[in-house]
Amino acid sequence: MHVERYPQAQPRDIYKLIFQGVYGVGHIITGKAWDYLQEEASKISIEDYPDRPLIEPVSPDGFMIRVNLRPFMRMNLSLEGLFQVMTASADVEGDEERFIELWRVFVDLVEIGNIPMELERIRVIQDSIRGEGIKPKHHTEAYRQAYYPAYRVVRLDLFRNEFGEPKHA
Repeated sequence: MHVERYPQAQPRDIYKLIFQGVYGVGHIITGKAWDYLQEEASKISIEDYPDRPLIEPVSPDGFMIRVNLRPFMRMNLSLEGLFQVMTASADVEGDEERFIELWRVFVDLVEIGNIPMELERIRVIQDSIRGEGIKPKHHTEAYRQAYYPAYRVVRLDLFRNEFGEPKHA
């Protein structure tokens, strides 16, 4: 779904997606997380990307979701509430084996031609995993330029508890 919606995505962007789905947002919940959320929300144009959905799954089971800030703000939802959901979602610890399993599925799909991506870029990431372990990564410049992502990753159940069943922006 993400490759179809975001065809400029590169292997590192898929790595980030899988990472977020497995490990959640604990790595970004710091003393500055609230400031970063407010700053990003103040800089984006909510009129941009009107077809972007409010939420998108980032884990195959839908447990972890991406909350796109533009539709979120178009709906006049509470940033404070979103930050509370982010903070509560930070308890997801992740599982290295699960990450490797999902990464392997992605690589297999590329190898058989179902996802058009460069295997050489995938090999670079795999070397990084072997050398450094599984660490958070940023989106590629190509992805940022094509889609100007503005979102937060949270648990779907906590989002529903705070905001109810997601509606369209």
